[in-house]
Amino acid sequence: MLNWSARNKYKLILAILCLYLLLDGILHKGMVRVMLPASYPAHAVQQPYKGDKSKLLVGDKQWVQAVNTLDRLNRLPANAAGLECDIYFNSAKNRFEVHHDPGKSTGPDLSTWLQTYHQRKMSASLWLDFKNLDAGNQLAALAELSRLRRVSGLSKKILVESSEATLLTAFSDSGFFTSYYTPLFNPYLAGDAEKKQWADSIAAVLGRCRVDALSGYYFQYPFLQHYFSNYPVLTWAVEDRWSLAAALFRRKLQANSSVFILLYP
Repeated sequence: MLNWSARNKYKLILAILCLYLLLDGILHKGMVRVMLPASYPAHAVQQPYKGDKSKLLVGDKQWVQAVNTLDRLNRLPANAAGLECDIYFNSAKNRFEVHHDPGKSTGPDLSTWLQTYHQRKMSASLWLDFKNLDAGNQLAALAELSRLRRVSGLSKKILVESSEATLLTAFSDSGFFTSYYTPLFNPYLAGDAEKKQWADSIAAVLGRCRVDALSGYYFQYPFLQHYFSNYPVLTWAVEDRWSLAAALFRRKLQANSSVFILLYP
């Protein structure tokens, strides 16, 4: 066996490489699919852009996802370009709480989180995924976030994301960079009629509100880019240092000017 391997080492290396590429493609088929050309039915839904990209300092568009604990914040490099965290507004206490799951306050309040941010002399812009924005807490939440922006010196450094696009208009008018978190759907599993319906639905939302960007999963960004090319797109993806497919996908999104911010764990 050793003698055969020595005589056929190049063939063996090639076979191992081919097997690796095959397994990598299977394990990351979603990313591979997104990197391939996609077709979309002709459908005019483009909405005039009402936003303002200058309201946010971005720098390097690769940001860090799910910085929901002080431990996670402390372990990040102080020069990180941008940080994303999940926030809930507690109306009874008039404060924001940092955590991902509803009803599970596992992280600090946002004021404490910002104290650590400043203690570490960080300058990153912040992506706040506002999980529970509604008509009942909109005004109080806006007032508190405006206060935090003022006392923390975070002008042009706060992005507010929510699936409640209409309620984001007030944040946009108050100088916050806002992003509409589009509904979860997979364009690659949808037929032409369904793609048109989703495009119409998003266009209708954009027609009655004012947001600065659109955000969605990595497999949604080509769809958003195609039908709403004048809107910056925010997206996120998994990271796998051993994957060639993931590395190529990351490079593709880094080079895509329509992708305004790219989140990684």
